[in-house]
Amino acid sequence: MSETLPITEARAKFGSLVRRTAHARERITITDHGQAAAVFINPAELAEMEKRLADLEDDLAVERYRARKAAGTVVGIPQDEARARLGLDRP
Repeated sequence: MSETLPITEARAKFGSLVRRTAHARERITITDHGQAAAVFINPAELAEMEKRLADLEDDLAVERYRARKAAGTVVGIPQDEARARLGLDRP
């Protein structure tokens, strides 16, 4: 469920809007002069969205790597050189 409120109304109802967002997982959009300016969202829902976004970014990186590999443009370095660049040399 979501609701849209102008900033003037949201200001007067701030506490109840925060509680609704926290407990009912509602999304509440705050507008300023008719344009969306902010959205209240439950922190758990935000964390879930951030996790899904990170997973999508990982998938995209893998697909880009596969495309470069298929095109023959992947340039690799030996493992010992990678470890040295990362400061992981074994004594």
